[in-house]
Amino acid sequence: MAITAQTWLDIMEREYLGDFIPAGGGAVRFVVAEAGDIDSIAGDLRQRAVGRGLEVVPIDLASVRLHMLQNVVFAIAAALPWERLLQTRLEVLVEGAGYRWPEAGRPVLLPTLAEANGVAVHLLRRDLMQALSREVWQDSRLTQDFRYAMIALLEARLTGEDEALTASVMDWLRGTLRSIGQLKSAQIGRRIGRQNARAVLMSLCHWVPTCGGAGMVLVLDIRQLHRERRVITEGLVYTPAAVMDCYEVLRQLIDDSEHFPGLFVAALADDAFLSDDPRRSLGQYTALQMRVWDDVRPQGGDNPLAPLVRIAS
Repeated sequence: MAITAQTWLDIMEREYLGDFIPAGGGAVRFVVAEAGDIDSIAGDLRQRAVGRGLEVVPIDLASVRLHMLQNVVFAIAAALPWERLLQTRLEVLVEGAGYRWPEAGRPVLLPTLAEANGVAVHLLRRDLMQALSREVWQDSRLTQDFRYAMIALLEARLTGEDEALTASVMDWLRGTLRSIGQLKSAQIGRRIGRQNARAVLMSLCHWVPTCGGAGMVLVLDIRQLHRERRVITEGLVYTPAAVMDCYEVLRQLIDDSEHFPGLFVAALADDAFLSDDPRRSLGQYTALQMRVWDDVRPQGGDNPLAPLVRIAS
């Protein structure tokens, strides 16, 4: 017997969004529901997550290719509120260095900040660059290129310089960078790709809480995976092989969840996910099925804490 959406959402908020995820836990959950209920479940989950101070990242596989893990990184980077996150991180860094930020939440350039604190600009800059090195560069939880990227963004925000470099760093994070040579001055050595996507995702998970966020919630709409080419009128088309590749990415997220602190992933699907389709259903990828299939069920109903639940319509 399936459980109600309200019951599942209440449990997820209480057991995960409220404490476990903000404390640095990671989890991946699958929800199977009627097509007409998925949008409302996603909306309710988003509202609850935002209320808990979590950053919500919606990812619809109709527009985002999930074939490789770097596409998850690009989608997260495109959705995060970088202006707010960087502003909060910069204020924390300045105050940690012993200086006062004139007005919380308002960008202030270095000369104005120096005047507000009664210190010479060059002395303030020296102290803040040392703080950047101490707080960001020496943070071993972040991959090297990610550290260079965050330092470039924070320094540019403080000085008002290098707008072109800032744009290039954001393109690097979002997967739209034309040439890696644009990042030479930031010392970023390579693009985000298959080989380093896991490390960058881990870095993002560690970085967001240092910027005032409680963690991240990825809301994955995976219904597009189970639609045949002949019925798709808009959005991406997934071949059966591509569907299996996407299942592998989901499997990776599950296996690495302990290494993605503060990340909650909710994958929303319709009944086609559990169908007998010999080319697209969950049963065709045993590695993922074994990780989400619940062998322990309370009498008369589903386990609401199981990795995969069915929602009653």
